Amino acid sequence: MPQPSVTRRTVLQGTGAAALVALIAACSRPGGDKSDDNAATGKFSAQEIDELVVAIPATLSTLYPGQEAGNFNYYVAALVAEGLVAPDGTGKLVAALAESWKQTDPTTYVYTLREDAKFSDGSPMTVDDVLYSIELARSDKHSPNIAYYWANTTSVKKTGDREVTIALKSPDVAFEWGPCAANALWITSKKYVEAHDGKLGTPDAFLMGTGPYRVTKFQPDSTLELERVDTWWGGQAPVKKVRIDFIEEESTRLLARESGDIDLALAISLDQAQQWEDTEDTTVMFAPDRSYVGIDFNTAVEPFDDIHVRRAIAMCCDRKAFVDKLLGGHGEVATALTTPQQIESVLGGADAAREALAPVLEIDFDVDAAKAELAKSKVPDGFSTTVGVSTSAPQISQAFQALAQAVDPLGIKIEVKEMPVEKWYGTIGSEDWGLAYMWYFNATGDPAELATWFFGEGNPASFSNDDVNDLMAQQRKETDPAKRVQLIIEAQKVALEELPYFPLWWGEAATAINDHYTIEEFGSYTFLSPWTPRILTRES
Repeated sequence: MPQPSVTRRTVLQGTGAAALVALIAACSRPGGDKSDDNAATGKFSAQEIDELVVAIPATLSTLYPGQEAGNFNYYVAALVAEGLVAPDGTGKLVAALAESWKQTDPTTYVYTLREDAKFSDGSPMTVDDVLYSIELARSDKHSPNIAYYWANTTSVKKTGDREVTIALKSPDVAFEWGPCAANALWITSKKYVEAHDGKLGTPDAFLMGTGPYRVTKFQPDSTLELERVDTWWGGQAPVKKVRIDFIEEESTRLLARESGDIDLALAISLDQAQQWEDTEDTTVMFAPDRSYVGIDFNTAVEPFDDIHVRRAIAMCCDRKAFVDKLLGGHGEVATALTTPQQIESVLGGADAAREALAPVLEIDFDVDAAKAELAKSKVPDGFSTTVGVSTSAPQISQAFQALAQAVDPLGIKIEVKEMPVEKWYGTIGSEDWGLAYMWYFNATGDPAELATWFFGEGNPASFSNDDVNDLMAQQRKETDPAKRVQLIIEAQKVALEELPYFPLWWGEAATAINDHYTIEEFGSYTFLSPWTPRILTRES
């Protein structure tokens, strides 16, 4: 099983100058009623679209996220295949291929399958297909990037004509996100996969699912074409054909939009957002993307094993300036590992979520206080260190350059060494890199997603705390969502008192769209379930 510390799918994939992902809010039942309340200008409505051309700043070698689990693999797969459950626009799980589900005891989940679900070839989805798909997801061989999500399961059984029961080894409330296409399950046809010698997601064996589209063409690292089907239980999508071009170079995508060759550009670089906004017939939309950027201090590496060193560096981070100047205001200062969007549905809104997270970590930018803090350390006169930064993360590189200037009067010398993203992965948790960072995209609405990794065994900071471990164990068993959030926040408060991690900012995503269209209820969660029903057309 891959080690999550270097292959976790939601770690920055290195897909452009600012690989931020635009998300479109999903409705509780895909294909539901539309409104034009959220249109920026003019009047928009759901209309048929012959073809929507989308450009993403990445290349895909497979359509099955179990094999290649980059963010864009998920957003493409969402149009073709589904899980048992799906997220709505606030991150709450709702019915997908399971019309209902329940937790009968702390380790047992029972799913009742919908009767009207069919694969895109017209064949009915069966319990056997669901069981087969889960076995694929649990397999290290077939699904190396997601199998660890299923490591806590002991059995998956058919317990009724339309019923599947999943048993866990130990209680874990976060598992409810497991059987979700936003996380670790894409239900496919057993017959289809076996007819293609066990292959799935390749040019010779397209991804087969129950979603609104079927794949008609797939050229890895080039293009993908999808055709609307009439078998989707959610109704007929308004877009007849979707073409997705893989264009890594931002200037090339910009030219394609200027010439009208593409309609939608996902994850545009924030440092080029103004150029996109200045492009004729183009609108740029922004939304929080549940991403986290923060400093990792490897507490097993000197001098970062000294909390006074960690505090001194943290106090020299002007986080507000990072957000205002480096992100152009498209983000916010992070006060915790969990983002507001992951708990807003539980706490009653984004404002309440931010209020709950605000006290987790309170360290102000204060260079004089940093000098006093370093004076208490084992290296009062300073030291030299190096931080590795991915070449695909220019804002983070700039943030560390600013930090290097701020700590220089303290006698701390920080060399910022840019490197390919593949090499950067090796700095995470490495004994050779005491100072590092994490750029992480929370894929789910589980508020413990990042904390589970950062406080668990093999974490990037070599951090261990018995009280934190106890709180995290409690939250795994807590079925009351509000109480669970309280435990997760408390665990972060206790942990961050030792400052193994220093949150910098929560990010925003930017997407550019032909202003003949708009995205209904543009927000923080889609591409995690079928998203073309949210594309509305301007009325003439």
